[in-house]
Amino acid sequence: MGTEMLTRATFKRLFSQSLSSQAFNLLGVLAGAILATLSVYTSLNPWILVLVPPLLTVRGNVGGILCGRLSTSLYLGLVKPTLRKNTSYYYATMASTFVMSFIFSIVIGAFSFLVVNATQGGQLSLTDSLFLSTIAMMICTTLTLFITSSVAVVSYRRGVNPEVILYPILSTMNDIMMCATYTLLVVAYMSWSWGFAALSLTLFPVFAATTVYLTLKYWREEAFRETFKEGFPVALLLTFLSQITGSFLSQLEDQISAYPQILAIYPLLIDGTGDVGVIISSSTTARLALGYMEPQMSSIKREEGRKVALSSLTAGLTMMLGATLAASITYTPSILQVARSFSVIACAELLIAAPVIVLASFGLTILTFRRGINPDNVTIPIITSFADMLVTISIFLTSRIL
Repeated sequence: MGTEMLTRATFKRLFSQSLSSQAFNLLGVLAGAILATLSVYTSLNPWILVLVPPLLTVRGNVGGILCGRLSTSLYLGLVKPTLRKNTSYYYATMASTFVMSFIFSIVIGAFSFLVVNATQGGQLSLTDSLFLSTIAMMICTTLTLFITSSVAVVSYRRGVNPEVILYPILSTMNDIMMCATYTLLVVAYMSWSWGFAALSLTLFPVFAATTVYLTLKYWREEAFRETFKEGFPVALLLTFLSQITGSFLSQLEDQISAYPQILAIYPLLIDGTGDVGVIISSSTTARLALGYMEPQMSSIKREEGRKVALSSLTAGLTMMLGATLAASITYTPSILQVARSFSVIACAELLIAAPVIVLASFGLTILTFRRGINPDNVTIPIITSFADMLVTISIFLTSRIL
């Protein structure tokens, strides 16, 4: 079934599926709206925002690894299209995702504590930082494991490429779930401290014990160890490098004040650009594994490579530029202001972000495959983090020029 699905995947079919999945990013505005409810607390407690970028980055990176492994494994027969009585490879993959999420949540909590105390004084204790990051991350991870598996299985059974729709849908849902979970925890911490403490002292030991149990049970499984060997170092590095994106975004303060639509559309742009790269990478990985594509950069000019790259790119730009135009018209009554803000974002995407993400995604997938590394373990987290940085730098540059 998997090979037949690939062979009959025309440009039109890939474009429609890519556009449908990436249109789901429009729901990403909910994530920003949910976080905005914390504004009543942030003026006196600026540490609240310190944990948000790493939580979203890590959740996206680890979730991206899971999406990539599931979509490719369904084609290769390593995972059955069912939610019950699946393969050992499937359960080991689920376990590795849970364990990595817990480890990274501890890293985020400890690092955020150091950052807050270095820049803002002792506003946040180490235990509170660890509890906030761990509980938020693990609640979201637990929900994500079930939802990701369900979407992958249902789409595969119905003949829809999971490699095309899985990550775009789950990346947006992850943002919404993480923002909602973190917001509820912060509100509980600020307004219902004893309830937050009781919840933390109950859930933290449960998540820690589950992590130890899963590690001991699945450590001998190749799927479990492969994820850590190839995906963990990359995700850890990207966790620390994600701060670069924030530094560039802070330089856009004047532009955002004058053109608030830039900030309004920003989450959709980073999600959409990342989705273009992820779809290209995941689709290329499946075709490389099944021998439909040669592991060479020149393959992007041939039928299969060209079809994959252009369908994803065209769908992504259609969605992102359409949403950008709508936001520009909504926020600015002047035609000149609409034209200027739209031009800034359009040039950032068309001239810099989109071409670079296409070539980088395809090239990185080819490189990892040729070196015997599972692309699903390393390419998706790199692509999504790179897309965040690339979009931010692109807008920074075009806003200075136009």
